[in-house]
Amino acid sequence: MRDESRRLQAVLARSGEGGYARMVETALSGAEDAMEAFLVSNELWGGPGSIADQAAYGQEPEDLRQVERALTALGEVQIRVGKVNPRTEMRVAHFKQREQGKG
Repeated sequence: MRDESRRLQAVLARSGEGGYARMVETALSGAEDAMEAFLVSNELWGGPGSIADQAAYGQEPEDLRQVERALTALGEVQIRVGKVNPRTEMRVAHFKQREQGKG
């Protein structure tokens, strides 16, 4: 999950989402339990203000697509290992639909 988190951090930084990129970087630089807590947090997957809800909205469309792809990749790994927020699966499904032009 660290590789996918690093990818998300890099995409956030490139898309002008420095605050969100720093949140991910802080989690990556912490202990394993802190990282796992971040991965299931509302700051990442929750509602308004979360990375999944807000990152890159209002930015260039390609920036938004890249953020959603990175979140999808991270979320899929989390689902596979069973470390999810209650919203992770819903968000991943939504991002996949948007990628296919259905959402």
